[in-house]
Amino acid sequence: MIKPIDDTIVYLEQLGLTQYEAKVYIALLSEHPATAYTISRRSGVPHSRVYEVARRLMTKGYVVCQNTNPDRFSPLSPGELVGRLAGEHERIIGELKQRLDAIPFRSDFDPVWNINGRPDALAKAREIIGEAERKIYIGVWDEELEELTEDLRGAHTRGVEIVFLIYGKMSVDFGRAFYHDTRAIKEIAYLGRNVDIVADSAAAVSGWLGTEMINGEPKDGTETRFFPCQVIWTKNRGLINVIEGYIIHDFYLAEIFGVFRNEIEGVFGANMKALRDKYRG
Repeated sequence: MIKPIDDTIVYLEQLGLTQYEAKVYIALLSEHPATAYTISRRSGVPHSRVYEVARRLMTKGYVVCQNTNPDRFSPLSPGELVGRLAGEHERIIGELKQRLDAIPFRSDFDPVWNINGRPDALAKAREIIGEAERKIYIGVWDEELEELTEDLRGAHTRGVEIVFLIYGKMSVDFGRAFYHDTRAIKEIAYLGRNVDIVADSAAAVSGWLGTEMINGEPKDGTETRFFPCQVIWTKNRGLINVIEGYIIHDFYLAEIFGVFRNEIEGVFGANMKALRDKYRG
């Protein structure tokens, strides 16, 4: 098992200090001001190396020296050290980002990630809603919309255009809302409710949230079968275009139904059941 002090040394090394520098700094926290002899005894750093290491720490601003005979060294406080390390790494990361952004780059690999479970799916949905700058297209059932409303309202307040396709009856007082007929949707019985969100045509969360079935029917009978969440998150442009197109076509249908519902249902049944049965079985 790694001792706490060794663990601390590892963290300091990960932040750019050498092992000897970390050991000298930690030794000084325990006893300061301290001579090279005392530092060597407490840290295990060879006496012949302590002055060299201490001078490097002084150059970095992590240690100060009292000009006595012999020299005595004192450490920067832990809070000040952490602050300096954080500031230095932020500066380096900022400069690195500028230089990397200046290099022409086009990704040839946009992964598709499977999301395990409804909570993670909604968390990822909140993430892309929070990052949206221009528009959000969302297809969602009442139950999930209730949990995402405040995140969506925040996006709307930022000036993001939001268009809803709502499976249910929940009303919203912002954005544009269309309502999807939920009759004859068989999939919900074995896959659960679906959620489809596209933000800025750049990120998407889409899929079925999973459900619990008993004897082949939701919450009925004795034998339980669980169908897991089948939701993906992606920035793959090709897949996003498909998901966004699917949502937009449902917007089209919602508007068409608003005008020709009686005629359409007269031919194809409630929520076009005849077509759903024909092509989805």
